[in-house]
Amino acid sequence: MAAKSNVQKVISVQNQNLRIITGGMKSTPIRIMESQSQIESMLDRRDRKLLTERTKYKAQPTSKMHKRINNLNKGRLKRSSFAKESKLIETENEIIQEIKNLTQLETHASTPPWEKQPQIEIRSHIRTIESKHKHSDLELKDLTSTYLNENFPKEEWIRVYTDGSAENAVTNGGSGVYIEMPDGKTTESSIPTGIHCSNYRAELEAIMEALTILGRITPSIPQAKAVILSDSRSALEKLEVLRGAERQQLAKGFKNAVQNTQSLVLQWIPAHCGIEGNERADSLAKEGSQLEQIERDLMYSEVKTIIKNSMKNKWKESHPEFNRQDGVHQLDRRGQTTIFRLRTGHDRLRHHMNRVFKVGETNLCSCGEAAETAEHVLQNCQTYDALRQSIWNEAVDMTTKLYGPPHELERTAAFIAKAGIAV
Repeated sequence: MAAKSNVQKVISVQNQNLRIITGGMKSTPIRIMESQSQIESMLDRRDRKLLTERTKYKAQPTSKMHKRINNLNKGRLKRSSFAKESKLIETENEIIQEIKNLTQLETHASTPPWEKQPQIEIRSHIRTIESKHKHSDLELKDLTSTYLNENFPKEEWIRVYTDGSAENAVTNGGSGVYIEMPDGKTTESSIPTGIHCSNYRAELEAIMEALTILGRITPSIPQAKAVILSDSRSALEKLEVLRGAERQQLAKGFKNAVQNTQSLVLQWIPAHCGIEGNERADSLAKEGSQLEQIERDLMYSEVKTIIKNSMKNKWKESHPEFNRQDGVHQLDRRGQTTIFRLRTGHDRLRHHMNRVFKVGETNLCSCGEAAETAEHVLQNCQTYDALRQSIWNEAVDMTTKLYGPPHELERTAAFIAKAGIAV
């Protein structure tokens, strides 16, 4: 483990870079800059790495480190060690501490190279949908429906909608499957996926459940064609490069389904845009998460994801100001810096410079009416009345000017620039 003095040096370097990234002042709180840039603290990053490595050694019972982390000796010297530090961090993380059953890491390929694997056709994109954020929900629904009707007409294809989710992406997972047959009949299923479960695992279990159901119903349908529709693009992309036990498990399910179908495709579709089958699968997944859960064995890759998600949840709790959809991220560099400083109050206006850095004889605005703060400059200062009227034709509140949509933030940044105010 690194010495505390060296850790502090690395933290100082990151904090300096946070100021460069956000344009924050020397007095700007570190937590606020982390929220703006969505960057973990060095200590949180270290803790995540320690937990991940500790989990890997737990899954390797023959390694020397496995014995070392499970048999802590007090030792003669009072010094830090990987085993002690990782154990301390683990005891502070309730979710990770509760995980007891860990599958041993594979030391060789689980499937012999001579065993033929079924071909899995995975389509993780829809050509007409470049990005979900560039379309409204209605447009997404129309584009998706058109694509499905052209490529997988419901009169010929079995449409299988799958979905999976877990609470906070770490606990009480559930999977849902909703199947529409060419003759109009429907089949549905809800299953729990474990006390400790990631969203990815829940999605994978939903696909496995779909394959199991298809294996039962397709033998009686000559030349059956089926498409499994999932709204998790990341899960489908991961399936393309899956290895080890997960790959073997999925391949077995596909092998049974492929034997009884003429065509079998995995297709991505956008979520929550009004597609009936997808919405129903989502509801079934939520129902599955409410069923009685079991404590199942977890693979290292799953625990690694759970660690990542639990640390992400911890970060969100300690950074409530973070907003992924914040319009400030669409501004240019100068605009982002201007809005960020005005929001935090850590700027170069007289009030802050005089109060914090003792710069200048007074904190009053040049108009002499009040302290030079963001609110005074944007809302009340008579010096800028004409400019303010030219940019905002009607009264706009402070919240809209600093936290509104991108075009409002651009107005605010333009006002500051035209007024020649140094923030």
